[in-house]
Amino acid sequence: MNRDDITIVILIPVYNVAEYVEECIKSVLEQIDTRATLLIMNDASTDNSAEVIRIFENHPQVQIFDAPHNRGLSATRNALFDMAQADYVWFIDSDDLMYENAYLSVMSQLEKLNSDVLCADYVSLRKEKEVEKKAFIGKACQNFTNKNNSFLNNIIENNSNHVWNKVFRRQLIQDIRFKEGLNFEDILYMTDVSLKNFQYSYLKQPVIKYREREGSISKNFDKKYVDDYLFAFTYRVDNYQRSEKKDEYYYLLYKVYKRYVGLLSKIAKNNQENLLKDTYDKYNSYFSDLYLIAIKELPMHKKIILNIKKSKLNNILIGV
Repeated sequence: MNRDDITIVILIPVYNVAEYVEECIKSVLEQIDTRATLLIMNDASTDNSAEVIRIFENHPQVQIFDAPHNRGLSATRNALFDMAQADYVWFIDSDDLMYENAYLSVMSQLEKLNSDVLCADYVSLRKEKEVEKKAFIGKACQNFTNKNNSFLNNIIENNSNHVWNKVFRRQLIQDIRFKEGLNFEDILYMTDVSLKNFQYSYLKQPVIKYREREGSISKNFDKKYVDDYLFAFTYRVDNYQRSEKKDEYYYLLYKVYKRYVGLLSKIAKNNQENLLKDTYDKYNSYFSDLYLIAIKELPMHKKIILNIKKSKLNNILIGV
């Protein structure tokens, strides 16, 4: 693909991030060239985020929109995507940063490989500490074909469910939507993407500086958080494309069961006994079935780990 032909649109939803959004936008504008446009939507923020983003309204490559009312991250991303007109789409969260030199590296690899999805590493930023996170297992700078769940298997193995460290061909995802009203939307979205046939590649460098904000995850859980979290993973299990390569499927069940036990452990640690009981009553039959399927097929070391998790769960539930 010719350098001057490829276009990309960067989509940034904004809600109550006045402290961070200016730095986010600047990190993008400092890097992009005329092949890129930036669409920003204020999702009815109640702080002064709207005033901050208006600083950029006269920039020739920036378009700013206001949602009619607060609709949430998924709905805002969907609305921005519907207005996007470019070959590629990059979702970036408004409290994160585009990493230094990321734009030109992304565009260069897309030009060379013409990938449908580009995956890349990222940097986790906690206060002033930066930690580089590898988000792909495999060789860089080559195309892979999404056959036999290879794309989703890679995500499952490296726990890289984020959309913001990936760039998508717009045509590939034109009929995929973020599920509105649900948390853990990226897990659901990446599962839907994985059902497509496409070529994907790995850029071995960070493209996003992900800001881990204190208080972004509440200490106590509520029923919606639990339901959304477990739905995200049961949705993945239920939509996993079964194939002759079954080892990866059993590995998925192994990982999902561990997440179930991990969630119940956190609820128990918070002394939320009613929520613990309700969650167990509602979901344990489903996750017990996953355990029984996986335990028969996993290699011995994973069977041991899974049995440890099951024993931990039994201990958690004593007296509940």
